[in-house]
Amino acid sequence: MAKLPSIHASDIKGIVCYLITPVIEGADRNTKNAIDLDEAARVVDRMIADGIAAFCLNGTFGEGPSVTPEEQAALTATVVEAARGRVPVFGGATSLNTRDTIARVRAARAVGAQGVMLGRPMQATMFDQNIVRFYRDVAEEVPDMAIILYDDQEAFKRPISTAVFAELAKLPQVIACKYRTRIMISGLLDNVYNRDIEAVAGNIKLMPSEVDWSFAYRNFGVDAIWSSGVNGGAATSIALQDALFSGDYALADSITRELSWSYEGIIPAGGLDVWHADKIPFMKARFAAAGYLKPGPALPPYTCISDERLAVAKELGLRARQLQEKYSKIARAA
Repeated sequence: MAKLPSIHASDIKGIVCYLITPVIEGADRNTKNAIDLDEAARVVDRMIADGIAAFCLNGTFGEGPSVTPEEQAALTATVVEAARGRVPVFGGATSLNTRDTIARVRAARAVGAQGVMLGRPMQATMFDQNIVRFYRDVAEEVPDMAIILYDDQEAFKRPISTAVFAELAKLPQVIACKYRTRIMISGLLDNVYNRDIEAVAGNIKLMPSEVDWSFAYRNFGVDAIWSSGVNGGAATSIALQDALFSGDYALADSITRELSWSYEGIIPAGGLDVWHADKIPFMKARFAAAGYLKPGPALPPYTCISDERLAVAKELGLRARQLQEKYSKIARAA
């Protein structure tokens, strides 16, 4: 019998950091080994000390589209080493086809990752049958690796449907999902959060972002989130976690409003459909201004950002820094 993953949905609890990939200064199209591995190791150790529960690597603003397979493997190895078994690490493995994806999953396993954060090929919209087949193929080839689904409906041109969630929940390798940005509920429609929660029957933890955590926790008992915001400082999200887990919902609502303030204006005028056009350089500028880590420049080809958007990114970084300082002081006092 094939060995199955050692991690299950119930093991994913708390804040899962979607780590921005630190890049060395001056990196360009000719740079080899562009990732700042020392900075990656430093910030992972700090985040674990601050309370982060797991790491997912090489998503969109994690330079997944821009790093080489060798850089991806090096980053995964570095984060695994820095984590020292304290929290699970999910390497990035998204590619444009099944064969390359399987190779990247095996590379992540070879350097000690417990699983992968895995989006599906995005050259074209995938039918339900193709999505299910894709994840089943990966699970069968590398059965001991846990999978966190990456459901970004803009990046992948559609959301995962309720019917697909029901099928993926049958795979023991699929344990969690970075749930899409738009959370909707309905008593009549499929492809909404409450129907998806029902469909996975506890086998896949559908993780919202921190700004939706209070709602998801209080209504559905969801005790884990994905977070990009912790790259600007983990203290605020940790404070939200503590408030929710202790039942202080008034405080949780207050912190949620502050977190929403730190995201104000992040989506451009054209909406989520054009968000990905400058997402990577925007997030690099945002977290550089926050000062919690050193993200470095965006790698080509996703480097262009307008002055207007750059100003918004820096402002949100300063807001994240302000909240980090506030909740760090509160934590130290406590």
